[in-house]
Amino acid sequence: MPQRPLAVLLSGLALTSLAGCASLVPHDDASVTPAKQSQQALDRATDCCDSLAALPYQSLAVGESQSLTLNKKAPMHRFEDGASYFQAFELPPTREPLTFKLTSTIANDQVFAPTVLVLDEDFQPTQRVASDKFDYLSPNGFAGARLGASFDITPGPDAAYLVVYSNDAARQGTTQYESAEKVYARVRGLALPPGPDPIAEHTATGNVTLESESRESGGGLLTPILGTRSHTNSATADTGTAPSRDKQASPSSGDSDNASAPDFDYRRMIDAALKADDIELAMQLAERAEREGHSGTRAWLAERLRSTSP
Repeated sequence: MPQRPLAVLLSGLALTSLAGCASLVPHDDASVTPAKQSQQALDRATDCCDSLAALPYQSLAVGESQSLTLNKKAPMHRFEDGASYFQAFELPPTREPLTFKLTSTIANDQVFAPTVLVLDEDFQPTQRVASDKFDYLSPNGFAGARLGASFDITPGPDAAYLVVYSNDAARQGTTQYESAEKVYARVRGLALPPGPDPIAEHTATGNVTLESESRESGGGLLTPILGTRSHTNSATADTGTAPSRDKQASPSSGDSDNASAPDFDYRRMIDAALKADDIELAMQLAERAEREGHSGTRAWLAERLRSTSP
């Protein structure tokens, strides 16, 4: 592939870095708190509430997408199956079935393994989607590696509230995911590089997206829609009428404390492109990252190129 002179590339990159600078904080490795520190912070946190009824519930509208940050800035509660940062919602006042999609971003070899708890109008647990019901989802387009699950809920007296949290057993698990080098090779149609894929620790903190939409027809109160669970080694749990402790799996920990997680690990992909000497692709990824709100990526790439230039 013809390569532009490095000086020209750096010059162009510097100019585009200065133009249209965004005010968002860059998503870099330094913003991620190590797993052990995050778990220690969780252990020291004060319980926000003395009961499930006292949790701070937010309203949830149909068709809404919520970006949830689970870290030390979020409320913490000691649930029956362990302490956790959480986000709680009051379900919309409709009797029509709703489909919920929950995804948790894998970033810096860490991921929040969610549990979804459904409460009735008296704040009693009625159903639960445990962490082992979340599938590993491979990177697709500009959506990065993540855990995800879809499930149906029909709001009513038996399903009035929804809580997203984690638990002790889930944080004993890990998830193997596709490396950036393999993603790059797959996108480019190249031979996959050898070697094992990285392992993401299940963490006390992380970033989750919750989406909801109407369904014209649905089943019962809560119907998980499960896919293929690949490359995952996580805790299992029951989906009974009350929260119960998950079975433990592989040793754990891990934890991400970003203010907001990227939808795609651009810098890891840029590194893979640079290793393959594909500077054009690295620049394209940097431009896409800036458009997606990851300001500072162009300047970061320019610095990488300067440090490797003769």
